Amino acid sequence: MTTNIDYDIARPARLPARSSQGIVLGLDPWQVASLLIAAAVILLGVQQLGPVGLLATAPVYLPLGIGAVIKTHGMSLPRWIAVWLNKSLRDATGANKEVFAPERVRNAGTLRLPGRLAAVELWDVDGMSCVYDPHARTATIMAELEAPGFLMKDLHERFDLAERWALVLASFTQRAGIKRVTMQERTTPATIQVARDQFDERAGDLNVPSASRRYRAVMDRSESFAVAHRNYLTLTYDLVKLSAQLKALGGGKAAIQRLAAVEAGNVRDALDGAEVRVRRWLSIRDVAALARTAFDPDSVITIENRSGDARGVDPVAMGPTYMEEPKGKNAIVFTDSGVHTTMWIHEWPRAAAPVGFVNDLVFSRHPVTNAAISHIFTTVMTPVPVGTALKRIRQEKKTWRSNERMRARRGQDGSAVDRSDYEALEAQEDGLVSGHGEYQYAGYLTVTARDESELEQAVAGVRNSLSRAGMEAQILFAQQGEALLINALPIGLGLK
Repeated sequence: MTTNIDYDIARPARLPARSSQGIVLGLDPWQVASLLIAAAVILLGVQQLGPVGLLATAPVYLPLGIGAVIKTHGMSLPRWIAVWLNKSLRDATGANKEVFAPERVRNAGTLRLPGRLAAVELWDVDGMSCVYDPHARTATIMAELEAPGFLMKDLHERFDLAERWALVLASFTQRAGIKRVTMQERTTPATIQVARDQFDERAGDLNVPSASRRYRAVMDRSESFAVAHRNYLTLTYDLVKLSAQLKALGGGKAAIQRLAAVEAGNVRDALDGAEVRVRRWLSIRDVAALARTAFDPDSVITIENRSGDARGVDPVAMGPTYMEEPKGKNAIVFTDSGVHTTMWIHEWPRAAAPVGFVNDLVFSRHPVTNAAISHIFTTVMTPVPVGTALKRIRQEKKTWRSNERMRARRGQDGSAVDRSDYEALEAQEDGLVSGHGEYQYAGYLTVTARDESELEQAVAGVRNSLSRAGMEAQILFAQQGEALLINALPIGLGLK
């Protein structure tokens, strides 16, 4: 017999839906601004021309007023127009295409990355990479994680691990210096070179040449089915908020490197308590390899087969040699040997979901070939101090009550969606009082393929997986270049 306690353990994850209250009556800032401009146009027209002004200014205020309440591509029409105009301007100026010229002279210490990201610096800290962003004044460290045997554990063990992991994440919100926490899962083609090396070491003990030949033939056939699923944790530190601590460490680059080493030790200890193992802290060449394989999927096998001092990629080859958001195609971006679509996860499971509910996405398959779909799934989380979170909840409750009064004056009843918004606020407040942390979070999913036809089918495959997980994604139209950089570069970026 299944008890309520067992059910809660089996499906403990509950993520509130995004609030639909907006600034007023569910309207976002872009919609409110459009309505205010329309009202200002009407007022000026009537003041200058009298009642005739209503007709004279109608071609201006009617599109503004009607457009303010229309939504397209998952956003309000005024905001979409701003995004589209930005993309059109970049198309006109050639800013959507980046081609690497090897002979071009570059400043020392800069990376081959688009735009301001070229100023990012990679520092070595005892074999670990520390990414320094001089513009944002941040330092970032990255670790590859693993939870041995997680999928083999029973419900109670998974629930216990999830609770411990939640406590680790909650502890990050208590640190004023942590600016961003990024969790990432990457699924890519892999190599079986390790299996080949082990067989070569032991093949000399075999006295049956035909068995060796057959085993090598099996490995050759299985190579194309090898897939790697890897998980990464990235912590980005705000150096401005940590200025006092850096000053105590002596200041300058050496102090930042020392801070990175200390924080890496603290994070490792916290993760050990949650039974999550740090497989390795990423080196400079590891960081460059993750970026390179995202832009150039054809290079994955070659890079994966490297070992020793040749492991990874030289930072000089970190960025794309070619990157373009094609004119007239707002949902894709081309790079060296791949075409990509990045989506924003705008709906998370509304009903109670099991621990590991993203497994369907992680192991998503191509709907035609049944091959694993190459993708990068990133959750970007910004810690929110408890005081700030409680203040935000009080403000949103005030907005909710104001919207209710306005609807009552208009003779409208509140909907189930409105009631769920208030219940979500109550649940968030209870969680904060109980000691849980709060994050502002967003999920991004990049799907990669060799050509547009294959990409279209791969996107259909991940949408099927998302629906089974109770999630829904929206393509980031006209923002593909920036969105790809968030996922491809494991340096703790966020989409503004």
